Amino acid sequence: MIREVSETLVDVIESATPDLGSWVELSSLSAADKDPTLRRLAVALVAVEEHPHLRNRPLVSSPAGYVRPPLALRLSYLITYVGDHDEAQARLDRVVAVFHTTPIIGRAQLSPALAAEVQTLTVRLVTTTADERNQVWGALGRSARLALFYTVDVAPVDLITHEGAGTVTAHRIDYVGAP
Repeated sequence: MIREVSETLVDVIESATPDLGSWVELSSLSAADKDPTLRRLAVALVAVEEHPHLRNRPLVSSPAGYVRPPLALRLSYLITYVGDHDEAQARLDRVVAVFHTTPIIGRAQLSPALAAEVQTLTVRLVTTTADERNQVWGALGRSARLALFYTVDVAPVDLITHEGAGTVTAHRIDYVGAP
């Protein structure tokens, strides 16, 4: 599912900027990347974590009884343009506009495989400190460049509940008179 989310971000950016052609690619941004001179927008997944607000959800009913709820994820992305600094500012401006216009990506924009797993993707611009940016670029083994940091909340589809499976349908208490 994680790869499909990354590909969806690329598709959303490219479909909202048809005048720029195919200019977005998934990248690790590691120092070992093949050609650092390409003039491309790099979308790099830098962290995957469990969504902190949905961590302790209650068990859900399934045909096999009560099971853990679907796992909700928060994915962290670094988006940067590899090219001239002036061009990078213009391209990142377009990305900000795309996700400001479409902060929630619905099922209509998701691939069929991803739409079967999640209801929506919520994209949020993240404010990072200079130290956090330094740590990210240092971990990637690259010199820092102008970049955007986004988190994507993946809202999973709940399990299908079958009628009567694992649910209480009636509760009866019989009171007996005391002697």
